[in-house]
Amino acid sequence: MKKNENGQSMIFYKILQLLMKIPVLQNIRILFFFYDNIVSRFVKKPGKDSSKKRVLVVFPFALGDCILFLGAIENMQKIYPADEYIRTIACQKGYEDLFKQYFDQVIPVEYTKASVNPIGRIRMIKKMRSMYFDIILDPIGCEECSPNVFSTYAACGNMKIGVLEKSDKKAQCPEWMRKKVYDRILEIPDKNIHKIKFYARVWEMLGAEKTVAHPAVLKKIEIQQQLPEKYFIVFPSASLPVKQWPIERFAEITRRIYKKTGWTLVVCGTKRDAGTIDTFLNEIPEIPVCNMVQKTNVPEFIEVIGRAEFVLTNDTSAYHIGVAQKKRVCVVTGRYVYDTFINYKYQENEGIPPIIVCHKGICYNCNNMCKFKIKQIYPCVDENTVEDVWNAIEPFLV
Repeated sequence: MKKNENGQSMIFYKILQLLMKIPVLQNIRILFFFYDNIVSRFVKKPGKDSSKKRVLVVFPFALGDCILFLGAIENMQKIYPADEYIRTIACQKGYEDLFKQYFDQVIPVEYTKASVNPIGRIRMIKKMRSMYFDIILDPIGCEECSPNVFSTYAACGNMKIGVLEKSDKKAQCPEWMRKKVYDRILEIPDKNIHKIKFYARVWEMLGAEKTVAHPAVLKKIEIQQQLPEKYFIVFPSASLPVKQWPIERFAEITRRIYKKTGWTLVVCGTKRDAGTIDTFLNEIPEIPVCNMVQKTNVPEFIEVIGRAEFVLTNDTSAYHIGVAQKKRVCVVTGRYVYDTFINYKYQENEGIPPIIVCHKGICYNCNNMCKFKIKQIYPCVDENTVEDVWNAIEPFLV
């Protein structure tokens, strides 16, 4: 990436952080619809050129969300069999290897840049218009003005299907916009159900038989990297700074884990995580470390987590991967998406129940619309102490 592009990316990333700190400002994302509408007029529409029907699944979210989505993916093959459909997914760039075993085609898009970056949005629109589809499915939910809504709007197809979850909260995406984007909206009556169950409901409403919600079944692979015989993973990064438990607290817990177990610490992640992890490692120079940052692709990252003795993380994909891999995993988090993303509360989970460190409070499931004053991080994240975490995990470090 050129230096000026990198600088622009940081500016727009800071704008995104500001939107999270001051929730009312998130409503400004409605304006993206009008911007996209103008840009789309200058982007050529694709023609229909296939004997088979084409179905596109729009899934522009982060890795953890992708893992949850794969918990019910087997239903897609039943609804859209390979002998009748060419199955395509539009996903965040870098996740191609994760999805290619389930889809015939993958359209990688740099959605992180497209979130608030005007140039990134133009590139996103061009990508979404690379081919014509008979069916376009957005299984994420169209309550918010999030990338899935705008990607669906940009794509060209005969039938666009969205999902709307019943909620007492005011939808950020107005009804007039949903009618402009979607031809059909599936209404799910359940409130705040876990996302794996949510996606299972979507497939059922599209014609699949009633399914059992379960964590994703992730294939084991061989990796070239040399790993310690026994190790634990600490993943201190978060999708946004407002969700990140303080680094010094992660460092203190890491010291205690190493002192009790003698396991080697492994850190892993992408270029985006590197700065946070470097700061974390500078806090614990006495701990032996195997640094895997930027040394794995997505399947390898999943495999590294799958071989760990223990995983400690906060708002991140490592949590959902750890649960799917049936590992002992602890997540230090807030209440903002507690029931929908954090609390694996169903009997079908045959893995090891995760350790959730999260204080009870007067608010749950605000979906990042925090009503309290935010200094650096969400109050419900900051209130988790070192002792809270240690008391929760210490009995399992054997």
